[in-house]
Amino acid sequence: MEKVLRITEKMCRISVWLCGFLLLGTVFLIGIEVILRKFFGITMGGADEISSYVLALVCTWSLGFALFQKGHVRIDILHDRLSPQLQAALDLMALTAFLLYMLFVNYYAFIALKTSIIRNSVANTPLQTPLWIPQSLWFLGLVSFSLVLVIMIAGTVFYLLRKDLDSARNLAGTSSVKLPSEETTHPDETPNVLT
Repeated sequence: MEKVLRITEKMCRISVWLCGFLLLGTVFLIGIEVILRKFFGITMGGADEISSYVLALVCTWSLGFALFQKGHVRIDILHDRLSPQLQAALDLMALTAFLLYMLFVNYYAFIALKTSIIRNSVANTPLQTPLWIPQSLWFLGLVSFSLVLVIMIAGTVFYLLRKDLDSARNLAGTSSVKLPSEETTHPDETPNVLT
């Protein structure tokens, strides 16, 4: 399971790097568009449309990396005050609820994609992009994130069955979770105690 988690995290990291390059390319495209408009009074056309597609793709394809980096919002006011066992249960419940939500999102994204394919929908823009192209890439990003959630849930259950709460908290816990090894002070350091 640990190998699967490492591979998944690596794939998410590659995905987010590709998303970064896509964003840089979009910024470059928009920059050229602005310069052409300002100084030459001409336009390439479609830069705004392409940038909106890229933004949608970047959002979906970077969700998995954000999950591994604990970048998604979690309300942890009560979480940190609970026992490690209850924290692990809440973490697992949070991932499961997230997956259930994503299944609904995937379903409706699929309906939108299917409708675009059936109707041969094109964008109401100068490029007249067939909508199934950006929608299919967007949909695949949502599906890939759902698979990341499934793998993280399986990994959390795996660690909990092995009674390895630290690994389970590292994988599924909130960003504010500190492991017991992080809470201890270094022998050379003096604890910050008010006297």
